[in-house]
Amino acid sequence: MRELLVALILTAVSPTLLAHGNETRAHESKLSGSETAPGQAVLAFHKALKDQDNVVAKSLLAENVMIVEGGGIERSAQEYASHHMLSDMKYVSSLSSKLLEHTVTEYGDSATSLSVSENTTESGKTYRSYETAVLTKHEGKWKIAHLHWSTAK
Repeated sequence: MRELLVALILTAVSPTLLAHGNETRAHESKLSGSETAPGQAVLAFHKALKDQDNVVAKSLLAENVMIVEGGGIERSAQEYASHHMLSDMKYVSSLSSKLLEHTVTEYGDSATSLSVSENTTESGKTYRSYETAVLTKHEGKWKIAHLHWSTAK
């Protein structure tokens, strides 16, 4: 009986132990969320920032959005629009950006979007930016309810 119990435990545990071996695994596309509706909302927000279209950018944000960036927090679409949005637009429009990873997971009327981009400034400096977005679906439209931006220079 003891041998059977040990065998059952080893059978249950061994796939877990081997799941994170040293071998390199092929992953599906690193852009596996860009085609989803919430992913499209995030991409449209970035396009609006780059195009310096504050009306479209603000329309993609939930009214009570929380944006965490550079050690600060803005707690509404109105606060963001009246503080950092215009400077973000000016800066983003000057960059050359390449989306490296974008993964979106939907949970009914909410979704998370995780992305990594490589950005090049006008002076030629390159850095990576990381974004986490939480979206909610309200009246059939996806809105960004939370954004967290960080960079690695």
